[in-house]
Amino acid sequence: MSSPDHTGVEPAFTISALIVPETIDSPDAADFLGMAEVRSTVEAEQRGAPGELFTAEEMLPNWKDESTEMLGFVAKVEGRVVARGSLALPADASECWASVAVLAAHRNRGIGSALYERLEQTARARGRTTIQNQTSFLAIATATDTGDSISAPTGFGSVPAELPSTRFLRNRGFSLEQVGRLSGLALPVDEEAFAALLAETTAAAVGYRTVTWQGRTPHEWMESIALLRTRMSTDAPNAGIEQSEDLWTTERVRAFDDLWETSPRMLLTTIVVDDATGTAAGYTELDVPPEPDRSVEQRDTLVLRDHRGRRLGMLLKLASIRRLRDGFPDHGLIETMNAEENRHMLDVNEAVGFVPLSYAARWKKVLGRR
Repeated sequence: MSSPDHTGVEPAFTISALIVPETIDSPDAADFLGMAEVRSTVEAEQRGAPGELFTAEEMLPNWKDESTEMLGFVAKVEGRVVARGSLALPADASECWASVAVLAAHRNRGIGSALYERLEQTARARGRTTIQNQTSFLAIATATDTGDSISAPTGFGSVPAELPSTRFLRNRGFSLEQVGRLSGLALPVDEEAFAALLAETTAAAVGYRTVTWQGRTPHEWMESIALLRTRMSTDAPNAGIEQSEDLWTTERVRAFDDLWETSPRMLLTTIVVDDATGTAAGYTELDVPPEPDRSVEQRDTLVLRDHRGRRLGMLLKLASIRRLRDGFPDHGLIETMNAEENRHMLDVNEAVGFVPLSYAARWKKVLGRR
């Protein structure tokens, strides 16, 4: 709780729409900077990962991406941002994603509830029929839906029932749909074991080769990346979470690359190419922060259905790790998120050396039809 004033009354909070600045140095960037600080602080608390996860400068390109409209609200106490709420509205979709975060000292005052009400009202006004949320937590509970934990309907993973985020969402009509695992790989890896695994995987992936680049997508692979990112939205295991097809075009790939050039982070992309056709059969991405003491995020990893069963997922992982080692040798940790039911990808990660770090719960609330 925040400290009361001399009358014993908690200082009032205000809620206002978030202004998305042109740059973080713009005169109107103060609220965005405060929002980013709240987001990083609360997510680090939930994940047990001290330090800044994403800076305001790194978040800004996502808020300016026209393919997914981002709306936000900030709550302030005595002029300071103490909580934030965001709503991601993918284009041509019935679903949206909401997030609420309140600094620990300002909880249990109705701030989170007030922010969530704004988000749901906005979602309904925009004609969305489903609102979804993802929250992080440190450990899967051992009991199964006994009051101590809630099991995912997939049969894989559970969420502690007494987590504040669990109570908050269930009280507002959300249902648990899926549990994910955040895994981490400490770097550098054992070179001898890595080389042996890469040789074994390469021998199994006869007829395929990898191509890796840093930054912008080369012209010859833009159509392939557009297809792979589109398929990522439909082929990844989403359980009961609603995921409309997220259509990528070469124009959208180019616009995405333009936005990423404004970020201090670097994107390393690796594709696996079918030599028989010269087309990409899968891809993975590493999102690299500028500071080596911060974790690298492994974003999407996908192998197209027609090419599965040839250890291409493992090949992609290993090739991307090798490229990271060569270009960014001082970075010490890669993190990646996978659904608990995605046993194939978890097997790949574990064989490489990834270990569980924390977990994520994905929730859904049906608002009604348009």
